[in-house]
Amino acid sequence: MSQSQLIAFCGGGSGGHLVPALAIAEQLLGSNPSMRFLFLTSDRPIDHHIIATCGLPAESFEHIVLPVRSSAARVSFAIRSFRSALKCRRCFRQLKPSVVVGLGGFASMAGVIAARLSGLPIVLLEQNTIPGRANRWLRRIATRTFTGWPLEPSWGDKWRTPLTEVGVPLRRSFQSDRISSTSGVTTATAPVRLVVLGGSLGAKRLNSIVLDALIKSGFRSEELQIVHQAGHGDVDRVRQAYDRAEISAEVVAFADDMHGLLSSASLVISRCGAVALAEIAACGKASILFPLSVSADDHQFHNAEHFGARGAAVVVHESEEDAATRLSQHLADLLSPDDSVAASNVAPPTSASVGHRLVVMADSARELAPGNAAAVIATSLLQFTDIHTFSSVRMK
Repeated sequence: MSQSQLIAFCGGGSGGHLVPALAIAEQLLGSNPSMRFLFLTSDRPIDHHIIATCGLPAESFEHIVLPVRSSAARVSFAIRSFRSALKCRRCFRQLKPSVVVGLGGFASMAGVIAARLSGLPIVLLEQNTIPGRANRWLRRIATRTFTGWPLEPSWGDKWRTPLTEVGVPLRRSFQSDRISSTSGVTTATAPVRLVVLGGSLGAKRLNSIVLDALIKSGFRSEELQIVHQAGHGDVDRVRQAYDRAEISAEVVAFADDMHGLLSSASLVISRCGAVALAEIAACGKASILFPLSVSADDHQFHNAEHFGARGAAVVVHESEEDAATRLSQHLADLLSPDDSVAASNVAPPTSASVGHRLVVMADSARELAPGNAAAVIATSLLQFTDIHTFSSVRMK
């Protein structure tokens, strides 16, 4: 294999699209330390932040436009998308990647189409149970597609090109948790720790529901440690709301060390992106899940149902008027001390004294943890680079 092979990753717009790429890149570097990577992403700040802090040898950082919601601007979007595809094709001609990996989402389309025009092999990653619209359109030109959570059977029958279920690729820190025999609940002396994840872009509706529920629940600061990822656009409002309610909480815009954050959790409240759920499962954590009500084809609901049906999570619909009340009830049920182990009404609960149901949910989550999908995909990509190298030599 060539010592300077380049693999292009196309997609972005959220951490859920980029994290699998970083996990695969880590695996590839383990096989070939001189491997190089090209990231073609959206122009959202979250993409720049993730790539800039990932510590991987990125050859370039290019932006791909995302669609706009206004119907009046569709023509403009189509023109900009065409320009993005030409930009990607020029980039491929100059840097000569061996294979192009589409990460899902509209930000992947320009790069994948350019790969098709350039005659390059195309690998698609689809993490959700319901495939995204971009991957549905691109599946006909893909060389191979790797799926994360089990794809709805009706879509598997329609795919036409080779489809392989491998699980959601996670970074190496989560792999060590997956094989650990340690219980999903933290140590006996640790305080109960609630982690709230609104996704890499934040979630204003979820943030508000959580705040209302915590106020209704009446937990005291000494009873519950809260870490709340609120998103860059809502972090100030959420922090001020906690202050007004006199609730002690650590509020952050984005969590760079997701493994460390989840490992310390007793319970997680989260959106239902495929990667977020895989990370929760790998750490063996019970969760209360809020599917994004406006997610394409309601795919977050289907992801959440996969967990709820197996007893690993409680699912709450954010569109319901009593969502905050229901969350408050679930928090009380899951986090209140068991009468059999609580020393007194005065002592604050610890992770060892919370309800048995929380332990059962954590164990169920761990059973859903994916295998080392990144290693499987990396092996396949290395085969593509070998073929590309052989073809290039033969043509000379």
